Amino acid sequence: MMQTLALVNGKVITMEPVNPQSDAVLIEDGVIVAVGGSGEIARRCQRLGGEVVELGDKVAVPGLHDCHVHMMGTGLNALGIDMYDCASIQDVLDKVQEADRTYPETKWVFGKRLDESRLKEGRPPTAAELDAVSPKHPVYIIDRGWHYTLVNTLAFGLFGLTTDTPGVRADSEGRPNGRLHDEANATAKMAFFERQNAAQREAAFRYTAGAAAKKGVTTLHAQEGGALFADSDIPILTGITDALPVRVVLYWATEDHEKVLAAGLRQWGGDILLDGSIGSRTAAFPDPYADDPSTSGYLLYEDERVRGFILTALKNGLQVAFHAIGQLAVKQALDGLEAALRICPVKDHRIRIEHFGFPTRADVDRAARLGAVISTQPSFTFLRGGPGTVYNQRLGDARERAGYPLRRFLDAGITVGGGSDSDVTPIDPLLGMHAAVNPPYPENAVTPRESLAMFTIEAAKTAFEEKVKGSIKPGKYGDVTVLSQDPTAV
Repeated sequence: MMQTLALVNGKVITMEPVNPQSDAVLIEDGVIVAVGGSGEIARRCQRLGGEVVELGDKVAVPGLHDCHVHMMGTGLNALGIDMYDCASIQDVLDKVQEADRTYPETKWVFGKRLDESRLKEGRPPTAAELDAVSPKHPVYIIDRGWHYTLVNTLAFGLFGLTTDTPGVRADSEGRPNGRLHDEANATAKMAFFERQNAAQREAAFRYTAGAAAKKGVTTLHAQEGGALFADSDIPILTGITDALPVRVVLYWATEDHEKVLAAGLRQWGGDILLDGSIGSRTAAFPDPYADDPSTSGYLLYEDERVRGFILTALKNGLQVAFHAIGQLAVKQALDGLEAALRICPVKDHRIRIEHFGFPTRADVDRAARLGAVISTQPSFTFLRGGPGTVYNQRLGDARERAGYPLRRFLDAGITVGGGSDSDVTPIDPLLGMHAAVNPPYPENAVTPRESLAMFTIEAAKTAFEEKVKGSIKPGKYGDVTVLSQDPTAV
């Protein structure tokens, strides 16, 4: 049955260059059919037996996007013990011990959002410390950025890990200290999440979609499967996508493009990880971290492998996306793109880089010249950057200040979409827009209208969807978000 809805007598921000603002929009059966004067649109809606809604002081904008969400991780993390407010190792251990005391015998102690930079000791608990407070239950704790995990000895054994597994960190005597990176981290994550049955995983996807809808989001770019999660999640998500309250663009983070093609998808990757994160000191830089000169982070792939991913995408009509935060990872992605385009020139490829946190000025210009698109998270620096913060401590003043230069991205002409990396930061486009306009350093700021574009029309462009989403225009989906205030007003 056709549904007809008119939003009238308010402000309608269309994000269209022609007719950028109106006062009414008419939607029929999920498609925008008219934008214009309230009187005519209300009468037309009434003739069709539809519902007329008075906007009043409210403002209608194109449906909001979040360009980088871990739907499975966000949903399952809702079930975990939140470690974010812990200020010391003892705080973490107290929460683990309480769970060990009260949980049924077979239940795992699952912790989330551990931020070692907030702990006064400047490090997370060791396996021995976790063993002491949880002798009966396996313990599995995820770092805030998902780039490492902590386990006790019981969980380490259940995951089938050994001291020879790449990424297992050891103490001074060569014994596993409970901290897992890289392959060990991926192995543990997949094993843990695959313990969840299909019903639990479906519930996780539905939870995230519902949480996004409550924040006014109409489209999620979901980063699923691959090294961070389980490929077995993919058919569960695709099987329920049409029943969710938001639209989903799926970026499957597998290394195998044949799986992506077989699933009928166009997007590939998203979290093909070229490096790690700032918090865990695994994002790749040419110079050491300011608070730990023993490391400068590291790359997770050889250059030739990255070029191969991109060349495969270009030859198969796929959009591939890479996680790249540190300067060296950004450079590696662009080097690979430049080399692949020499072999297989594709004009509108929109090869995508997630985060694009700390590029050089030259690489910002190179990204624009090569036609790369960026999916970034303004709330990263808003919540974790500025003098005295973890980013500042890790990187030092000059390097930290140069990070996530949104103003420079836009001035270079790069298409930039906004997201959250939930649940690293919350699904909340309004927070993202506020963060983009009010970064820790004013030279990186964008205008309010530019910030809205990052979460609407520019976000749609990053996934080749600007013909059907991102603005309020006849013929596009009727995805409209109604806000209490004008986000473009200063």
